[in-house]
Amino acid sequence: MSNIVSLGKETLIYGLSYSLGRVINFLLITSYLTYRVFEKEDGFFSIYQDLYFYIGLFLGILTLRMETVYFRFVSDPQYKELIYPLASRLIWIVSGLFLIIIITFRSPILDWMKYGPSLSLHLLMACSILVLDVIVSLPFAKIRYDKKPIRYAWIKLTGLLMNVILVLGIFEGIKFWLESGSLSELSSERKLLYVLMANLLASFLTTLLLFPEILQAIKKVDWSPLKKMFSYTWPLIVVTLSFTIIQSGYTSYLKYLLSDDVKANLMATDSLNAAFRLAVIMNLFLTAFNYAAEPFFFRHASNTNAKQHFADLSYVFILCCSVIYLVTCLNLNLFSLLLGTNYRASMHLVPVLLMGNIFSGLYYNLSAWNKLTDKTLMAAGISFSGLVLNTVLYILLIPMLGLDASAWILLVVYFWMCAWSYFQGQKHYPIPYQLIPMFLNLSFVALIAWIFQNYNFGSQTISLVLGNLICFIFIFYTYRMIRKSINQSQ
Repeated sequence: MSNIVSLGKETLIYGLSYSLGRVINFLLITSYLTYRVFEKEDGFFSIYQDLYFYIGLFLGILTLRMETVYFRFVSDPQYKELIYPLASRLIWIVSGLFLIIIITFRSPILDWMKYGPSLSLHLLMACSILVLDVIVSLPFAKIRYDKKPIRYAWIKLTGLLMNVILVLGIFEGIKFWLESGSLSELSSERKLLYVLMANLLASFLTTLLLFPEILQAIKKVDWSPLKKMFSYTWPLIVVTLSFTIIQSGYTSYLKYLLSDDVKANLMATDSLNAAFRLAVIMNLFLTAFNYAAEPFFFRHASNTNAKQHFADLSYVFILCCSVIYLVTCLNLNLFSLLLGTNYRASMHLVPVLLMGNIFSGLYYNLSAWNKLTDKTLMAAGISFSGLVLNTVLYILLIPMLGLDASAWILLVVYFWMCAWSYFQGQKHYPIPYQLIPMFLNLSFVALIAWIFQNYNFGSQTISLVLGNLICFIFIFYTYRMIRKSINQSQ
């Protein structure tokens, strides 16, 4: 179980770099944008979300999932020295071709996205951010595999803090270059451009900081493993695309499905976007955990008790997620203050979104067997089925039920993917998951959250005190259960 403890330490460091950075980014970017920048609620906050959805979507395509390929092949002496320069070269070539295509066809692309020619520079800037993020993906993966979380942490935090500083510097310094010194003079279109510009400069700084790792890839390339690499990775690209669309594609779906007026649809989804971004509280832990877990799975897959470790890991994962869920849901009124007053109409959906995000993280755990057994094609099938289900539910439910259906669709789709992955995994790589305790934990916190959301305990103060007392007791219980799980496995 010392391996699990080691993973916990790495998760903590990755969490301090990724999650702390994202918390700062959320507090000073998302909150700032909803309070001060896009205060008009004119749909540009949704456009901002839509652009970053496409950045995430194409990040999965252009990286070719070479991070996972690197983890898979670098431990093999046959590929140890050649996998990093080969994977890097592929990413550079694909990124260059992508930029050429975007520059050449940007007008029809903008028409398809329903944005029009006025956002041409915005598109080019977003694509430049994307390419820089693609280029640094493999150097970051190398740092993770080499177990250098401190270097990973300070580079990540530096880039994130630079983004925050630039956004605040641009908009708070506006009084020095506008006669009235008022943000209201700027159009939302111009404001969005400045937000993208700040991100681009921060991404460029991150690329410079990773230059030593990038230089290590400038070697003579052996192309012989290319076919084997692609046979392993192309299903994972399908997995990533499906995951990104399910997780973040709601704005793009709603842009076309709510009504025939795209601009009105974008304006209507502003509050929903804010609720989805508030639910990122859960994703902070999930991402930090996944960053540490992926190399962990490959390092310890050959251990005799690896399956028991993976089972214990999933149980501890659910315990931690349950704490985050309960604390967030029972203090939802406080968390809502992070959003501008015009962006709180969808706060009632946050508990559903949080639970959906828990199942997305659980799916990551339950699908580890695909990578360990090289059955990535099956992982692609499961993810693609989730994407199809997601699309069908949006087409059927959004016209009938409206915006709120988006949160429930997220939960249903991830539950479906977890169930299918679990049953397939038990056939090919059986792991003794503690399903009943995991289910009871999630059911308990969901029930408590529902009770506090729907019943009045006399006053908001009484509800807040009682809710946090329950949170304290549950945190203590979770700590005891994690310690018990560790002791039993040693």
